[in-house]
Amino acid sequence: MAGFEKYKMALLEVAKALSDSGIDFVLVGSAVLPLVYNIDYEPGDLDIFIVNKSTILDYELFEDIARRHDWDIGSTDHGTIYYEMLVSGEMLKVDLLENILDIYIPPEILEKTIRVKIDDFYIKSIKLEDLLVLKAKIATRDAEEFIAYVARLLADPKYNININKKYIKDIIDLFQEKENIIDRLNKNGIYID
Repeated sequence: MAGFEKYKMALLEVAKALSDSGIDFVLVGSAVLPLVYNIDYEPGDLDIFIVNKSTILDYELFEDIARRHDWDIGSTDHGTIYYEMLVSGEMLKVDLLENILDIYIPPEILEKTIRVKIDDFYIKSIKLEDLLVLKAKIATRDAEEFIAYVARLLADPKYNININKKYIKDIIDLFQEKENIIDRLNKNGIYID
């Protein structure tokens, strides 16, 4: 699981840097699968949701963190920032997200995170159920492929993964696009109804 290791190393490095600067965050995005559930999956990048600061309003703080750690910094189409860092000879992108434009994670999800120990450091992460709902909400081909992949994992007894469908229904109720989210989950093998 060499790919898993680079994401873990990057997450630990960024997590420690953010924590040292008083920044509260939650691991979100596809990297939850390998980092929290120990499933061999290549997420492509790390997505970290910033809870108590704004990458837009507090830009200088995040820029200073990048400078101190020799990371590149850039802006996404949403106006949030990302870090690019060298990990084991490869460039890895770490998106720092917040609720802006079409990025929305309800506070109820952020309040029900799980605490995961990675090496000697504790990280807050969303649950797999939250991730499935958020993927269904964004409605991209990659998101739907991810949902279908997780559906296959759930059907395979060797992975021993379960999801709480009642919790998923409760999370779906937090969004206006309820029917669309349910349809996308159902269409890709996560049957809610």
